[in-house]
Amino acid sequence: MRLALALLAVVAVMSLRGPVGACVIGPKDFAFPVENGPQRGIVMWDNGRQEMVLMPGYALGSPRDKEAKLDVNDDGLVRNLVRLAWLVPVPSAPDSYQEAEAGIFKDIHEFTKVRPRLAELKSEDGPVLSEEGAAEEGMKFPQAVSLGEYTIQPIKASGEQGAKDLAAWLKDNGFGEVSPQVLRWYVARQWWWLAIRLNSSKGLPESGDAKPIHISFKTPQPVFPLKILDGRGDFDAEIWVITRERLDLAKSSTFGLNTPDQLDDYYVQENRETGYARLPASVQALCKDSEDLKALRLGAIFCYRFSGRGLEGPKGQDVGTWLEDLTFRFEKDAAPKPAQEVKPTPPPEPIPEEGK
Repeated sequence: MRLALALLAVVAVMSLRGPVGACVIGPKDFAFPVENGPQRGIVMWDNGRQEMVLMPGYALGSPRDKEAKLDVNDDGLVRNLVRLAWLVPVPSAPDSYQEAEAGIFKDIHEFTKVRPRLAELKSEDGPVLSEEGAAEEGMKFPQAVSLGEYTIQPIKASGEQGAKDLAAWLKDNGFGEVSPQVLRWYVARQWWWLAIRLNSSKGLPESGDAKPIHISFKTPQPVFPLKILDGRGDFDAEIWVITRERLDLAKSSTFGLNTPDQLDDYYVQENRETGYARLPASVQALCKDSEDLKALRLGAIFCYRFSGRGLEGPKGQDVGTWLEDLTFRFEKDAAPKPAQEVKPTPPPEPIPEEGK
């Protein structure tokens, strides 16, 4: 039994595979549906600042026309698959966009290999929160950002009319339809939307991972957008979280994401507790110039590796039922256990009626 669990832990965190529902969108005239692959991300958080790297995977499904064939060149690229588009909701307006190093996920994958458990140590004090004020009803479009082969259009929609206008804009601009209840959920919480397009004149592979994007924004706690995939078919996720505080793994487990030691307590990934200088250079680059994350560069930090399989599937989590998007909480936020067992107070004795 332990061996089976050990293999499950390794497979779950190291071999996420398989096409899933259609959230990544291909060209309108493309004969093959573009389906999601595993959702991979890195979250680095401290002091109300999040550095987030996204790398959505994709694969081509069965052709709509049985006679359709892929036009693949000598480099293995599909000639008429030149565009992909997807949506990323974030809790506040990003103030920085960059292309992350291509090998960053390979680097952190190697850095967090699964091994037998060792003793864990404590970390230091935690986050300083920041909040964003209320927004006026409607939509606004800050200037689009060009980033290599990417074009990123930030969008802020507020209020009921803003939600309606956003739904229409997404449909008219080739981003498909978002579940009305999911859209309202994000709009009510004043999240921003990043409408991302990938354009490659040479074509794209039949399946693979998009180039990783590094986005920086403020948020009172570490988050990762997965609720947007409600109703889009089952998908897998592999996410790393780097922070100065120990995370409450029981709370992250309620989202269907677990660390290797939660799958089998005999195992844990390497470098659960580490330091900034020990991180791979590609990961260090995410916050080397950030003043908000200065403290993270100086002391002990935690690097967690989470995996979830079959989310939105028959046996997985229904992300539409989440009361919040994927949020990582800290152990220090949990109520401390009392030193002694607390027994319930017995009910008071009934007041005798007059004359008895």
